[in-house]
Amino acid sequence: MAKNVVEQAIENVRLKSQGLDSLVTSVITINFHPDRFTAENKPILQAIAEDGYLKSQFETGTSNGGLTAYVGGERWLWEQSVFDGAYDDASNNLRPKYGALNFRNYETGASPRFGSSYFQLKPSISERTTFCYPDSYFEPEDFAVFNRVSPLIDKALASNSDLLDDYIEAHIHGEVSVKDDIECLVLDPIFRASPIEQQAVNLGVPVKWHNGYALSLEEMSRYPDYRGQKYIELAEELALNGNINAKVLGLAVTRQGYDEQEVKKVWHYLARFGYQSARA
Repeated sequence: MAKNVVEQAIENVRLKSQGLDSLVTSVITINFHPDRFTAENKPILQAIAEDGYLKSQFETGTSNGGLTAYVGGERWLWEQSVFDGAYDDASNNLRPKYGALNFRNYETGASPRFGSSYFQLKPSISERTTFCYPDSYFEPEDFAVFNRVSPLIDKALASNSDLLDDYIEAHIHGEVSVKDDIECLVLDPIFRASPIEQQAVNLGVPVKWHNGYALSLEEMSRYPDYRGQKYIELAEELALNGNINAKVLGLAVTRQGYDEQEVKKVWHYLARFGYQSARA
């Protein structure tokens, strides 16, 4: 059943794909916050190591985006529409895991709005990945399988969307095994010599580092309209020595009891304006 469900979902998207076959070498990444906890209050990297595979939000009940992954919820209805009902009666572990195509070669992963760190998947995963542009939240009309993704890349390159929104969403179908499907884990260096680094090492995949996020309150205050003045004020509450970083925001959620959906908007500021080198 598993094979048929996944193949049917991919075939249903193949029929919606436009353009000609083309060779694309971009990798698929899954951004996330490595210092968060599961619904059972277990460190997320520890949980992934114990499970041996990545779970969809239908399995975890958590997300760095919307929280509508249940029967009849917006995510469920969207997947029903896009994959033409292929997953209606399928096990949740077969449902797609969401990432993005790193066609811009960002060293922070293709969709940093969802987290400071990311898993880079092996090239072989592309065969069971489908794509849309823009993000599914925006109810896109353009879909593709991997060898037909070039029209989506062209559309994204021509877009004037904000950098945090300008990614090609990827849907990885079937189970995503840590051992077989993950190329490496790339972390923010703020987590060096911390429990996060040790938990990452315990996954048994290569661990790498990007240049890190940091944003001063002074710089952040230049963009009051980006997410709103209230989030600049929240950042002022959370800041350490006048700066915010991924660790500060993680502690606000996991230790200080701040609303994760509120802190998420502060993270958007950090992800958009606080990377420590120019993106490629």
